[in-house]
Amino acid sequence: MEPKSSNGTSSWTRSVLVLSVGWFLLYAARTILSVTLKDIADYWMLSESVLGLISSSFFLAYTILQIPTGFLADKFGSKKVLLVGFSLQSVAVLLSGFAVTPQQFLLGRVFSGAGQATYFACQFAIISNIVPEERKALGNSASVAGSALGTGLGMIFGRLLSNTSIGWRLPFIILGSISVIFILAIKKYVPEPKFQMSPANQGVTVNSPESRNVPSRYKPAMLLTLFSVTHFLSMYGFYLMLTWLPYYLEITQGFSPALSASIPVVMPFVMAPATILGGYISDKTGSKSSVVNVCLPISAIATLAIPKANSTLTLILLLALYGATGKLVIDPGLISYVTESSPPESRGTMLALFNFAGALAMAVAPAVTGYIAEAKGNFDLSFFMAGAFSLLALASFTAAVRMFEKGVGELSDSTEN
Repeated sequence: MEPKSSNGTSSWTRSVLVLSVGWFLLYAARTILSVTLKDIADYWMLSESVLGLISSSFFLAYTILQIPTGFLADKFGSKKVLLVGFSLQSVAVLLSGFAVTPQQFLLGRVFSGAGQATYFACQFAIISNIVPEERKALGNSASVAGSALGTGLGMIFGRLLSNTSIGWRLPFIILGSISVIFILAIKKYVPEPKFQMSPANQGVTVNSPESRNVPSRYKPAMLLTLFSVTHFLSMYGFYLMLTWLPYYLEITQGFSPALSASIPVVMPFVMAPATILGGYISDKTGSKSSVVNVCLPISAIATLAIPKANSTLTLILLLALYGATGKLVIDPGLISYVTESSPPESRGTMLALFNFAGALAMAVAPAVTGYIAEAKGNFDLSFFMAGAFSLLALASFTAAVRMFEKGVGELSDSTEN
């Protein structure tokens, strides 16, 4: 039975909604940099390689702290660690708007990335504990949908606010202020997962029935590795576009600043409902792999075709296609596999290890794209690489699912015997 709050609303749905708004704010904080990147470059006269460094500094801090924050979440509680991280990133975003030098701004991005590093593992550990089993994919999808909306609205309002007399600083100041206030909502409405504090769960091991993990002879480390490789490969293209797409459209394709910020919004606005629909389909069909198997090759085709788009309409359609099949749509399926194959008492660490691979893509894609653009004079090769990575992701995902299903079948047989 679903837990109920005092007003009759399912408490888990309220918690998921709050966590989704948290994702909204975090992704808006990431996205406003992409639409203000040219203004920041002009303000401090920065090169593309330096801009790539500023973008990657956030993701580098995010990546380095993934595994430590997962361990801390398992030790001290997911909610506590999430609150500390969200508070750090909120203050960092706010202070970035007051940076006097590019070095100060860079430092703000580093602390913002460090704070956001806590959110992924902590919030999915919380969701895996509070959401009913038959609604797991939908719960994951609903929380992730906030990421898509944050990406889209971050682009729109980031551009609109940066056009004021205050300039590029205003989006950071406003978003940071809202995030600081939102800390209170997380503290009030998001619970601490009970399994982390319950002595009854301390004896659960990787191979016990309670952990629902794959037997050790089926190499669970290899299983996590394959899902992590899938995550890295599918994330690369998403963060290429999240970081560089507005700049690419303005500088390479010749769109106006307003259009360069508006056109990419198609992608996340399609992605939000597509993500929830994907979770609903997964729960209804009982298949976590079907959505991923369909979406990965389609997103690869869309990414490969973007540099060859010969009209604005074609570009918009390709971005919409990527939005309907890209990274955020397949994430809930991957996360469900990882949580189901992780023992409860170390779920935060396992999710952090999984997201570490995705975070590597966040750190690598902006810098590599900037380097290639400077060396080759265009962004075509970067889009082709990202499309190829999505096809490789499909291969690694297929291998991981086969290993998972084989292991679960073996576990069922051993339990029956």
